[in-house]
Amino acid sequence: MNGEEEGAGGWMSLPGRVREYLRNLFDLQFKQLLTPRMLPTLFMLAILASALWVLAYVADGFSVSLYRGLLRLLLLGPSAFLILVTLARITLELCLAIFRLAAHASRMAGHTEDIAGGLPRIQFWKTGRKRGDDEF
Repeated sequence: MNGEEEGAGGWMSLPGRVREYLRNLFDLQFKQLLTPRMLPTLFMLAILASALWVLAYVADGFSVSLYRGLLRLLLLGPSAFLILVTLARITLELCLAIFRLAAHASRMAGHTEDIAGGLPRIQFWKTGRKRGDDEF
């Protein structure tokens, strides 16, 4: 790639990205996690949906009265937009944290199996049974 293609914001590689997205979307073995890579797009959609909802809310206020429309335009609309975008961000960050936690836990599980394989087994308690005792 030359400098012009890279400077274009990656638009030249868009068909390749779409192919990779579709390949990962229909991967029935779930080899690649798709959700963490979709989070920026989902956040942009949440911002767009919040803005459209606020615009509809403000327009509805103006259809009722000028006072209610101005109140929604200047106070309630911006507050609602910020709250909706914040909630969307928190939800998506929680989703990302769960995916990262799962990745780290699986990586740790592999390390603990390696470590535990070389350690002797320790019995922390003794059973009160002697040889020849019948089990219930």
